[in-house]
Amino acid sequence: MAETAGQRVAELRMRGGVARVHWPSGEPAAAPLVLWFAPDGAGAERVAGRGAVVIAAGLPAFPAWRSLLEWAAAHARSLGADPGPVLVAGEGPGAELAARVAKYAKEQGWPPVREVDGGAGGIAAHLGRTKRIVEE
Repeated sequence: MAETAGQRVAELRMRGGVARVHWPSGEPAAAPLVLWFAPDGAGAERVAGRGAVVIAAGLPAFPAWRSLLEWAAAHARSLGADPGPVLVAGEGPGAELAARVAKYAKEQGWPPVREVDGGAGGIAAHLGRTKRIVEE
């Protein structure tokens, strides 16, 4: 496990490839779990910096991401994340993949997901709004 800008980062090796898990620094409560789709996982540190546990990789084929989504949802607690709906988001070509993964999960009825549009800025704004609602 490594640290980048105060965040813990670890590689997650699965049959479909390698992803990186980014944990927020100093978050005491279970943070939201975000699957982040972007070339080379770009922007994942920014999303984790907003208080989320982020699983990011490049843009592998859809079946690899489907497996990763299902694994992440089943292991949210062991990752230190909230076991509620998995947030899926992306940037650039990753946004289209995020939409496909969210559609797949909704059609299958599991895992519960929430798609967030707007790239890193959109997910950061969503996390900021959610955090303010919880704190009020």
